[in-house]
Amino acid sequence: MNGRMIINDIKENKLVSTATCIFMAVTAMLLGLSILLFASLADSIDILMTEAKTPDFLQMHTGELDKDSLNSFARQRDDIKAMQVCTFLNLQNSQISIGNESFENNMQDNGLSFQSSSFDYLVDEDNAVIHPSKGEVYVPVCYRKEYGIDTGDVMRIGKEELTVAGFLRDSQMNSMMASSKRFLVSKADYEKLRPLGSEEYLIEFRLNERSNINAFATAYKDEGLPDNGPTITYPLIRMMNALSDGMMILVILLVSVIVLFIAILCIRYIILTQLEKDKSGIGMLKAVGISRRDIRKLYLSKYLILSAAGCITGVIAAMITAKPVGTQMRELYGNAGNKGMIYAFMILGAFAAEGIILLSVYRTLRRTDRISAVDALCGRGSFGKKKNLWLPAMIITAAAVFMLLVPWNMKSTIEAPEFVTYMGIGESQIRIDIRQTENVRKTAGSVTKDIKHDSRVRDYVLMETGSYRAILPDGSSYNLLIENGDHSKFPVKYTEGRYPENDKEIALSVLNAEEMGVKPGEMIIVCREMKDGTREEKACSVCGIYSDVTNGGKTAKACLGDPKDATPVMWSVIYLSLKNEGHAEEWTKDYQDRYSSFENGVKVTLISDYLRGTYGQTIRNISDASAVSAVMACFVLFIVMLLLVRLVIWRERNDSSLKKALGFTSSDIRIEYLKKTLTYILPGIALGLFAGIFPGQSLAALLLRSMGAYGFRFIINPVAVFAAAPSMIAASAMIAAILSLTEIKRIHAWECLRPGTVK
Repeated sequence: MNGRMIINDIKENKLVSTATCIFMAVTAMLLGLSILLFASLADSIDILMTEAKTPDFLQMHTGELDKDSLNSFARQRDDIKAMQVCTFLNLQNSQISIGNESFENNMQDNGLSFQSSSFDYLVDEDNAVIHPSKGEVYVPVCYRKEYGIDTGDVMRIGKEELTVAGFLRDSQMNSMMASSKRFLVSKADYEKLRPLGSEEYLIEFRLNERSNINAFATAYKDEGLPDNGPTITYPLIRMMNALSDGMMILVILLVSVIVLFIAILCIRYIILTQLEKDKSGIGMLKAVGISRRDIRKLYLSKYLILSAAGCITGVIAAMITAKPVGTQMRELYGNAGNKGMIYAFMILGAFAAEGIILLSVYRTLRRTDRISAVDALCGRGSFGKKKNLWLPAMIITAAAVFMLLVPWNMKSTIEAPEFVTYMGIGESQIRIDIRQTENVRKTAGSVTKDIKHDSRVRDYVLMETGSYRAILPDGSSYNLLIENGDHSKFPVKYTEGRYPENDKEIALSVLNAEEMGVKPGEMIIVCREMKDGTREEKACSVCGIYSDVTNGGKTAKACLGDPKDATPVMWSVIYLSLKNEGHAEEWTKDYQDRYSSFENGVKVTLISDYLRGTYGQTIRNISDASAVSAVMACFVLFIVMLLLVRLVIWRERNDSSLKKALGFTSSDIRIEYLKKTLTYILPGIALGLFAGIFPGQSLAALLLRSMGAYGFRFIINPVAVFAAAPSMIAASAMIAAILSLTEIKRIHAWECLRPGTVK
């Protein structure tokens, strides 16, 4: 089969050849796109963090600051390259507006900073260090699209006004999953605006290469240095930066794997049918002495041409698609640096996809060795023609449903209010945060008193977080952020064990348990500073492990509410539910107005708004990915059914001709085929629903572990899962089948009388 013969064969089998090329192109595009986006994201984040000189260790602190002890600690340690203390002026969101947009309902902790002196720089869209002039403010780039902000807009903080001079990238807080956002102003404006907010310190360290960050964190705690706030490390910052867009890329990768499976299955049956069609020709080639290997090469050369065309098309499509899909990534993190290497990896990924398909093609073509020249010439033997082509239609339908459902279910899960229980947050209606105030405990007591006497409230609980020193079973010490309160109300999801019921039990977040090397049932010692100046060591049994993404994912839950405990309360959170759930927005607005003054440091939020504020960016990305997967699932299934039904019709052409000779009409035969299509499509949909809900849940759990969400279970939308998805898949399959069945009209009654008709 020379070049001309291959071209003629492709022309004679346009539908089959086109479908094969489409499968190869789509597979190459999706896998190449996944690699391109992932490599670009990783490289742009690395460049941003390098240019901004992100700290390796960051300790947030509210309250008095002993700089002398920090300087002394820094001088004593050889692993410290640089240290600095930055300030962050927390503002009440109700005070902030830009243009005509108020930040009153913004879920982030927004504040002002001036440019750092040594590292942790806030950079512009070219990753250059920004030095704002007096009266100017640079806004986090993530707010540009959300609030429609343009350069020249006026930012109001109370009665003060600043002009938006541009947008900044913050290597620490770019992601919406980071709960704080820094606006950059000049030092003079910072000092001028200081009375409008509450100041917080960012104690930052740059360490020498290959330093042990965990060992450094322990040493920092052992020195008794300021630690009234969460601790954040370089790896955690990098992970949070990558998560929201990374989730979208993982969904695309999942879809590409499923499409690869479908492509292999379909092309295999295409080849088997083609071999049956060419059986006599293969027999003649064998009869004239052409070797088995050369016969395989003849057929393989055709698929090499189709694969090359598909690969080139897929790579071009991936490059075109990456531009709109990666818009948000480029805005948040900038352009990737080593584009040549990234494109090389993308092309290698596309080649890998084609290589897997061609390997399957080669294995299938080895079936030509199974029959002799005599059997082939006499029409005896089989390459696999007798296999049921409707069975792959059922399997591919199930795969299409699976490809559609998993992203959909991930989206509905992350959007659901119950998802907060995988974040280390109780499942309540309303959340009240009390931070950035001089006396958190006093303010929390005042708010709790109001709630207690509010007849609209059904139930509530106060949680107080403090920093405690813990001694592990091996004798080493560890810094723990412990949330104290009644954890039986509004509990989180526990991957192991349960919530603490008394002061002798403690539950740990997954990341803390892994880092501490502690399992349920083991004992740790919690050290407390008492009001009489003594130190008490409390033995606590680990009763549970839970999922958490708040405060770096390193938290603990206990019931250490001893009135004699002098451990400072870093912040408090009140969870509550109402007797009438429909009044949640009205109640929230009432309490927002009641505690609107900044001095109270009180933020009242609906849990649904809190979830959107924290995961809005991730939800939007997964929504886009789920829409793409739905279109791709329907498109792939449409092409597959168009192809497979045509192949079935060709295989059964003699039977259809005989039926016409016996008096059956084309409509009768089409109806029979449609019934058979439904017979296999419906079980395929049912199988896909099962796979998308149960095995799909396990697969999604692996992806969501990267977000810190452990013990994951789907929260499904019944209408989407059991009505919309099956309807879309069934419609795609049936429309393709109906179009393919137009071929029935071209079958004539006399064809069954011809010699050499298909058996």
